[in-house]
Amino acid sequence: MAAIQVIKRIPLNLRPFLLVPKTLNAKGLALVLEASVCRYRMWQENSDLDRAVWIGKWLDEHRAIGYSGASWGYPFDWPNRSFYLPKGTPTVVNTTFVAHALLDLYEQTKEERWLSLSESACDFICNDLQRSQDATGICFSYTPLDGSQVHNANLLAASILSRVGKITGRSDLCDLSAESVTFSVNRQKPDGSWPYGEAQNQSWVDSFHTGYNLVALKNISEVIGDSSLQKALDNGYRYYLDHFFLPDGTVKYYHNKIEPLDAHAFAHATICLAELDNHTNTPSGLVQKVMERMIELFWSGEGYFYWQRHNGFLYRIPCMRWVQAWVLLSLTKYLLNNLQD
Repeated sequence: MAAIQVIKRIPLNLRPFLLVPKTLNAKGLALVLEASVCRYRMWQENSDLDRAVWIGKWLDEHRAIGYSGASWGYPFDWPNRSFYLPKGTPTVVNTTFVAHALLDLYEQTKEERWLSLSESACDFICNDLQRSQDATGICFSYTPLDGSQVHNANLLAASILSRVGKITGRSDLCDLSAESVTFSVNRQKPDGSWPYGEAQNQSWVDSFHTGYNLVALKNISEVIGDSSLQKALDNGYRYYLDHFFLPDGTVKYYHNKIEPLDAHAFAHATICLAELDNHTNTPSGLVQKVMERMIELFWSGEGYFYWQRHNGFLYRIPCMRWVQAWVLLSLTKYLLNNLQD
């Protein structure tokens, strides 16, 4: 963990010198898949649909082995604050992003293969993840190996269960989604915020995980129509707008400090604001300011976006999954939202 943090904080790309191999990342590819489907909806370019189908096939062929449903992990060992994850171990976050992207592809092509794969991902969530349970509901673990209670992971799980449940008519998935979402809604703070997780070392509040929660709540509420979710969404969105944006469109990483300025945070803020464009609290023009500020701070002029600005350093490393895939999706969602308006 210490070695990873040192490498992250040095504003030079040491990975080639340390013989860290380049790999394909399922979550990053899922984001590109989702963006490709959005692009196809806008411009009807066959190259976008071909790319989406190629990624879908790759994801189908590179599922984690030994689980009851389709699932995806990272192509590297991942030591973090809460647990150690061996290479390839599936996570609910990766699996949910992949399943949502595959559902987008299904809705565009009507090929049953993609719906079946998304439904299989729900089998992984229901059968392979651990659950914390109390009177307020259930919380799905981050991976099959841990018992953590992480709110964005739990709400992402609820979002895919409700979406697949609605499409397939599976009430069992919708019921589990409702139990899961109530767990995290009941742990929302009075000011509208959520800590990252329930463990003592997970008490921080950041912009993009808050954004994940809000987008998931918005999607779930549209499926199950629970008025209590709308109240949680309203309170969380008010907190999000009040604590993570500066007047010029700068997106704060944490609720209580500005730096690091991170392209990922700007990209997801653009997505979140676009998703909640019709919400009564959405400030007019804010998403435009965020987009322009992101380009001003991070655009390299060489075909990619920089990663971070922190303590006077510019981190120029072209991170594919953390930055490029998210920025691609944010640009696409922004354009799609404007065309629909």
